[in-house]
Amino acid sequence: MRKIDINCDMGESFGNFKVGHDEEIMPLITSANVGCGFHGGDPVTMERTVALAKDHGVGVGAHPALPDLMGFGRREMKITREEARAYLLYQTGALKAFLETRGMDLQHVKPHGAFYTLLRKEEELARAVSEAILDLDKKLYWFMPVPNRAADVAESMGVKVVGEMYVDMDYGPDGGLVVRREQFMHKPDPKATAERLVRYLDSGKVRTTEGKELEISAKSVSVHGDTMNAPAALRVIRAELKSHGVEVTSIRNIV
Repeated sequence: MRKIDINCDMGESFGNFKVGHDEEIMPLITSANVGCGFHGGDPVTMERTVALAKDHGVGVGAHPALPDLMGFGRREMKITREEARAYLLYQTGALKAFLETRGMDLQHVKPHGAFYTLLRKEEELARAVSEAILDLDKKLYWFMPVPNRAADVAESMGVKVVGEMYVDMDYGPDGGLVVRREQFMHKPDPKATAERLVRYLDSGKVRTTEGKELEISAKSVSVHGDTMNAPAALRVIRAELKSHGVEVTSIRNIV
């Protein structure tokens, strides 16, 4: 049977501001990427999200970002190698503490938004983040789209890279993701989203904005929790996968 992990960005609410549909989504996924405060999330939200993940047996990963709360981490900025490393360690370390108090292990790391975009473009930053991940725990997975240069750098250093496929974002001509500043306003058709994933599982390819067929490697599918209809899309995706004989399971059962 074919297997796939489903990961989703979670715990991105902060203060009085609610982002996403965490309670509805958590039972439908197998990996949660938890916001760590720089783009979304706050200490109380992080702890609640970890508890929710434990209740549903969901693996937890850090979703560190650039320090850009106002722009929800989707605006690029110029940072140094030292800053890239420190940003990842600072945010991931905080989440790791919440996990440890509940007897849970950190499963993965998945840089958010513009942080990932920088790592994809600048090899030295990717190298700094890879070093930080290895210093934290050599068993950690790094979730990211594959292929790309950051994945090559990380794997060459011994980081366990997990390729992921995005069903609610567009792929640009160069294979990079087209980042939306207002992802929460996006409302993809659930059926079309599910069909896009099944098509990938059958062909190993996704279509870019220019209509080109791009071959990618993915063992996890990423769904954004802050899109308007994420819970509905996930329910349709799960049903469609089941009808095609695809098992949704933890990434630890796949790689």
